[in-house]
Amino acid sequence: MMMKFNGIGLQEAKKQRKSWGPEYRGPRGGMLPEEKTPPEFLVYFGRLHLADFQTGVTSKGTMKIGRGKYKTAIMRGRNQPGGDFRIYAEILVGRDPDTYKGEKILKEVFKDRNVSGPQGQEELYDFSDEELVDTVYTVEELMIEAGCDVKEVNFY
Repeated sequence: MMMKFNGIGLQEAKKQRKSWGPEYRGPRGGMLPEEKTPPEFLVYFGRLHLADFQTGVTSKGTMKIGRGKYKTAIMRGRNQPGGDFRIYAEILVGRDPDTYKGEKILKEVFKDRNVSGPQGQEELYDFSDEELVDTVYTVEELMIEAGCDVKEVNFY
């Protein structure tokens, strides 16, 4: 079965965090979303979507797999040059050290799928969208075996 992912973008992620409670004030309220809501430790799987400035045709970049403490902060940084970084899947864990374990597992298990970016980026992997579900669940399983406190897995 062919899976199609559109991913979650920054604006959707901000709405998601805002739904967590009234104390969220957002960037125009003087605080970043991360400053008023609990951290969401995650291992993420995403792609940069970029529209050609002349034709408007959108293309997708290589799968970026990384770790972080706040999804919205990760996305803001990836969007700076005008791109639309979209997270297709995430493994949420209870502790920050578990994100490092997850990243280490990825690097070891999928080293043959790792590709170097043109500027020396190291967190890029040659996975198609069709492989994403199996890949994410494999990583989740290995993280649990390694003692990680996996809370949930989400696909967008």
